[in-house]
Amino acid sequence: MSKQRIAFVGCGGIADHYLKVYSDLEWVKVVTCVDAALDHALRAAERIGNGAHTPRATTKFEDALGEDVDTVVINTPNHLHREQAVAALEAGKHVLLQKPVAATLADAEVIAKAAAHAAHRGTISGLYLSYFDQPLMHDLRDMVRCGWFGDIAHLYARLMHRGGLVLSQQIRDGQKNWRASAAQTGGGCFIQLSVHYIHLFAWMMDASVVRVTGVSKKLHCPGVEGEDLACAILEFDNGALATLNTAWCAAGEQLAVQGTRGTAEYIGNQTLMLDSDTGQFTGRVINFTGASANSIPGAPGASVTQQVITVHAPRLDELSNPYNQHRLFLEAVRENRPPPVSIASGVEDLRVVAAVYESMKTGRAVSVERTYSETITEEAWWPVK
Repeated sequence: MSKQRIAFVGCGGIADHYLKVYSDLEWVKVVTCVDAALDHALRAAERIGNGAHTPRATTKFEDALGEDVDTVVINTPNHLHREQAVAALEAGKHVLLQKPVAATLADAEVIAKAAAHAAHRGTISGLYLSYFDQPLMHDLRDMVRCGWFGDIAHLYARLMHRGGLVLSQQIRDGQKNWRASAAQTGGGCFIQLSVHYIHLFAWMMDASVVRVTGVSKKLHCPGVEGEDLACAILEFDNGALATLNTAWCAAGEQLAVQGTRGTAEYIGNQTLMLDSDTGQFTGRVINFTGASANSIPGAPGASVTQQVITVHAPRLDELSNPYNQHRLFLEAVRENRPPPVSIASGVEDLRVVAAVYESMKTGRAVSVERTYSETITEEAWWPVK
């Protein structure tokens, strides 16, 4: 069987964390590493290469569109996604695109249209969202579907890091970085961080966001354009509410799903607290055995007894992980089937982001408008099981 030939476009940043997947798969061959900084391309080529073969390193994106390339993996800054993804799709290359789809909703829609046209020719495209690598997220979806939570009332996500503080100082010291540009990222901390949980919550519930309210601040990162602190409330068509908190000036991560019969809280990608009166649940990483401790409310601030387990997120380059999105996408190309996450579903994330930014500007709740393309089927909107 011939090997799937890969061009890696954008070799620094997050790409460093999953390069190893491409060197470990025997049926995959990276032929080109492209980066605006040649030293990044050279370093990636050296990491992926072996004694028999080392990918060429280049600064020219056109080298990713050659006849010796089957699939293009794009890890570049948001504002470059439209030009590069469309060019690759029109050249007949399969495309895996790093989230978000683009810096703007308009650009994302252009990419989705190109992806839909390419799909008619048998060309596969998809979006990389790292949280789908986690078996825990697939367990939580199953728990929602089987009624372990009862009716979902509220979901909560907090995704914050202090990278904006460091970046701000670098910019003020004269260094350049695309993440400091609102035009190149599409905004600030919210677009960069929130798309993970916007997508996850909609996917877990098979629901859509219909209205949003957002508030943002720019307080602690003067060298970085866009907000460094943002909060949003999402209203779903099933009645559930979600709260999203993002920041570049503070640290911490938490995910919670709260229903009429059960609750799950995941803190720091490590500690999972569970409680439900629906009985046992055994999944990929969750084994809930306890009875509910929260049937009767305690006094405000009183401690509660929950089943607590440790669940670590897998490394992004962990090839043995059955949910590794890079391997799954490459397998989808090899087997000519839908990708784990579609470009179209990523466009819906950006519709929500755009509505939140509008709410931040106007101070009012904003409805999320959707326009469905007849070329996109419902099946393509969510990750495959």
